[in-house]
Amino acid sequence: MKPWIIRSSSFVLSASLLLPVAQAHAQSPHVSTSKMATTVSQADSVAQAKAKLSKEAALTLATKIVPTAGMTVQNVSFRSADSWRSFPEWSFSWVKKDPENGKVLLSYSVSIHANTGELTSYSRHEQEASSLPYAKRISYSEAQEQAKRFLEKNNAGKAAETRLYTRDMPEPKTPLDSEVYYNFRFIRDVGGILFPDNGAEITVDASGKVTNYSLSWNDVTFEDTDTKISEEEAEKLFKEQANPKPVYLLPWEQMETQNNKPSLGYINPFPFYIDAETGKALTQSLTRYQPAKDPEPVSSKVLPARRSGQPLSQEEAVQWALKALKLSNYELRSANYNEKDYRGNRPVWDLEFGEKGNSEEGFAYVSVDAVSGDIYRLNKDFRNHKEKTTASKKPDMEKFKAKAMETIRELAPTMAHQLYWTERFEEEIKYQPVDSERTQIRFERFINGIAAASGSAFFTFDTETGELMSYSTELGSETYPIQVPKHLPAAEASEKWWTETKAEAVYALVPLTPEDAKRVKEQPSYTPKRTAKIVYRATITPFEQPYYLDAVTGEWSSSSTGKTLVLHRPAPADLKGHPAEKELSLMYEYDALTLENGNIMPQKPITRGEMIEMLMISLNQGRHYPQYSLERKATYSDVANGTRFFSAVEGAVDRGLLDKNASKLNPNETITREELSDMIVRALGYKKLTDFPGMFQSQLSDIANSKYRGSIIIATTLGIVPTDKQKFQPQSLVPRADAAITFTRFLEKRDTSDGSVTLLQK
Repeated sequence: MKPWIIRSSSFVLSASLLLPVAQAHAQSPHVSTSKMATTVSQADSVAQAKAKLSKEAALTLATKIVPTAGMTVQNVSFRSADSWRSFPEWSFSWVKKDPENGKVLLSYSVSIHANTGELTSYSRHEQEASSLPYAKRISYSEAQEQAKRFLEKNNAGKAAETRLYTRDMPEPKTPLDSEVYYNFRFIRDVGGILFPDNGAEITVDASGKVTNYSLSWNDVTFEDTDTKISEEEAEKLFKEQANPKPVYLLPWEQMETQNNKPSLGYINPFPFYIDAETGKALTQSLTRYQPAKDPEPVSSKVLPARRSGQPLSQEEAVQWALKALKLSNYELRSANYNEKDYRGNRPVWDLEFGEKGNSEEGFAYVSVDAVSGDIYRLNKDFRNHKEKTTASKKPDMEKFKAKAMETIRELAPTMAHQLYWTERFEEEIKYQPVDSERTQIRFERFINGIAAASGSAFFTFDTETGELMSYSTELGSETYPIQVPKHLPAAEASEKWWTETKAEAVYALVPLTPEDAKRVKEQPSYTPKRTAKIVYRATITPFEQPYYLDAVTGEWSSSSTGKTLVLHRPAPADLKGHPAEKELSLMYEYDALTLENGNIMPQKPITRGEMIEMLMISLNQGRHYPQYSLERKATYSDVANGTRFFSAVEGAVDRGLLDKNASKLNPNETITREELSDMIVRALGYKKLTDFPGMFQSQLSDIANSKYRGSIIIATTLGIVPTDKQKFQPQSLVPRADAAITFTRFLEKRDTSDGSVTLLQK
């Protein structure tokens, strides 16, 4: 999570802050600030004079938080209250430098409320933090306790008024390296009801140090709803108001790999609130929520193409564009032809025209489909317009909408039946400025009445003259079925989603009145009074990645990969109490091991593919990066593009972990101890050392004839692959439990800088 922008205006730093400001300052050790430069604007100088805390007093309080021994104050600044933050604030930063070269080693920053002396923000950054051994990193639960202690120590009052909130964030996986940061949110609790706009956000690093702290706390009047509807009633209203509709989805990583087969799915159908007093559905801006209207097609039927036959030549394309767009005052400057343009793998001419007699300005960019004649793009020169002679008035959006539709039917008729005007875009135009020189119109692509994964049309008109200034349309390169696949009805999809959803009462800020909004815009220092009302929101089960409901299979699927997900991972029936429970759980957590009839089967030999996958996950911060396109040729004949291990195997080849000269990998076959050793040594980056086997001595009696002798000695000397120091059994298979232990030891050893030195000494 990113630190919140709005900071606290009510943070009790310590018992001394409960005293009057002057008395608290008198009891604090004196800190000289006579030589500190203070950044204060002229506008802030008046506010600074009115602030109850002087710079010296604020600094004294800040030093209660920061261990300033050996550090120097780097910067001091003052900021007055404004509409974004309702209080004045002193900010200080310290640095610790290397006395020899002046390099910054450690830095802190602290902000103090200039009236109350309360801490409003804190950060700590160590420029060259010492490498933390993987085995010594703290766990998520330990970091959570550290965050609680920090809040209770530095702000017991706010700790009592907040609640640790984890509903919107899944518990992170066990980290695979020591460079990890844990983020926690403590949300303001008002009489048992959360107010998500206020609270504390704390970041803890792997060593247990708090690196960032930010508190948002504003003066808000909370409306009391005596007749608040129950959670059960809210749940019923959510289901009644939901209007789930299937959409075509193209997972992000499939876009990157050019997999052009979208899935039909349902996204979360509960993006609205329920008013806790009236039971009415509200948008998240607390306006009335209504189910979306049916989209309106640009054309109710398929229109014929403007032309057919052989692709247009350059001269033909130029004449076609000049005539279609009425560019008689323009002449060609450049042309480019692409046989498979990104706009649907179509042959396209990209043309640049210049205004005749105007070499400095005046241009028009045009893209023309060389076969159908459809115009994909027009972009004309946006030169400064003359000052308006008439008063601004809200543009007639129906007029511009109709003009845009007619333009599509004229310039890109083959697309017209797939482009629709939707209520979502109608909402967008409501917020366009009245005095804007440009009016924008958008359309969305639908296939057989279902929103497509990609595709849209976008228009910009000159508001005053009505001239079309820019236009672009793209339908994407993905392919769709001729008919909509058989899928879950909307009611079933809604019920399925609700199994992962919970109605939750929260306070939501009531929007500013138009008068207050205008005053805030005109007077940045104005702080309007805010109120909050109780609403119910629907929160879904958090997961490590976004997901959707596959409308065809009824399974949860990843919005990133499209793969089926298990939102609630079952615990292996045969793992509890096993000597390698912790290590096996780690591999199961990252899906390198799967259950068989509910069991992890610790003694089952691990396969080559499973081990490669786990090593690559560890080397890529928990993921299988990189993702490869469909054009990536498989290195091995038995690991085809698109199969489970393809990404991990190709990544391992690129990193030099595997021999790319072999014809087959046999990913589903078991791996031997000597092969595992070689794989581990490659992942450590020590493979070059094995080119000199004579430099290694070993007491192992059964590795003399192994082609992996050097790797075996390195892996056993570092204590990664276990052995009895007499025999290694290089051809023996590796049980899952042993593989898990080996993998964990690899994680612990890979980041140690003295690993190779120790190895050579031995």
